[in-house]
Amino acid sequence: MSTNKRKVWLAAAMLCAISAPAMAANWEICELKVEVRDKQTVRHALQARVLESQAKGQAECPQAGTALSFRPETVDYQSELPRRQWPKPGTTVKVRYRYLDGLCKDRGACRIQHYSPVLN
Repeated sequence: MSTNKRKVWLAAAMLCAISAPAMAANWEICELKVEVRDKQTVRHALQARVLESQAKGQAECPQAGTALSFRPETVDYQSELPRRQWPKPGTTVKVRYRYLDGLCKDRGACRIQHYSPVLN
């Protein structure tokens, strides 16, 4: 391939890459007030029932009365809270629920979810 053809091909490829639409989504956030029902040891999950739910923007939030099962995470969503820091059964806590809808490798459409107790 001649030098001029390479330059034209490279310029066309760069133009296509630059003009491709960005496919980014926003995290949707819900502020929940939940009553902790149980700590499951087998599944290592917290069982809770939603008492109050407040959406930030257009978020789809669980409604009052909904049962949830989740692993509590740190405020920055980078790791799971140590079990000794999990809220105890019978307590009422605020939880920030954050999700992102997208495409997951080898699974297609999926929802990435995070639950972070707001511990004061």
